[in-house]
Amino acid sequence: MKCVNHKDKEAVAMCSICGIGMCADCDIRLAGRFYCQKCADELVKEGAIVAIRKLYEILEEKRKHHRVYSLVNIEITPSGYEGMFLKGIMHNISSGGMAVLCDKQISINEMVYISFTLPNGEVMENIQAGVVRSEKIGEKYNLGLLFMNMMEKQSLIDEFIFNSKKKKYTQESADIANYL
Repeated sequence: MKCVNHKDKEAVAMCSICGIGMCADCDIRLAGRFYCQKCADELVKEGAIVAIRKLYEILEEKRKHHRVYSLVNIEITPSGYEGMFLKGIMHNISSGGMAVLCDKQISINEMVYISFTLPNGEVMENIQAGVVRSEKIGEKYNLGLLFMNMMEKQSLIDEFIFNSKKKKYTQESADIANYL
């Protein structure tokens, strides 16, 4: 049998998947088996997809709270600046906090008060939160806010998150341009 790629060379191995003959220059050995380039590429690609899925599962398990991705306009009032507010866009929410894009940087460990209306119509006013992440992304700042003292509003957020897990969002409903 001749090599599929080099007709002048004898095949020294056969692909474990498709069975084509390969010379010593063409065979690829993975886990004790021989593969042609095409089949080896497919195996590596499938393995990468499986690895990425597993990594995502591990990262989700490390998070304390399930996140729901939803775009909602919010008002942020830094502590000590009552009567003034910054506008922001919440892009995900969990039982423990939310991620927000806004125009101004707010320092980590600063306390803020946030007001917003959940997509289900529940109004959240003057919720105390601590800034746990503040990173510049282009012209905006991505803030991680940790809810504080949420006793009476916690069940409303938990209910929204639970009900949102059941929904499927369309590309149109998740278009951030509608909120800018």
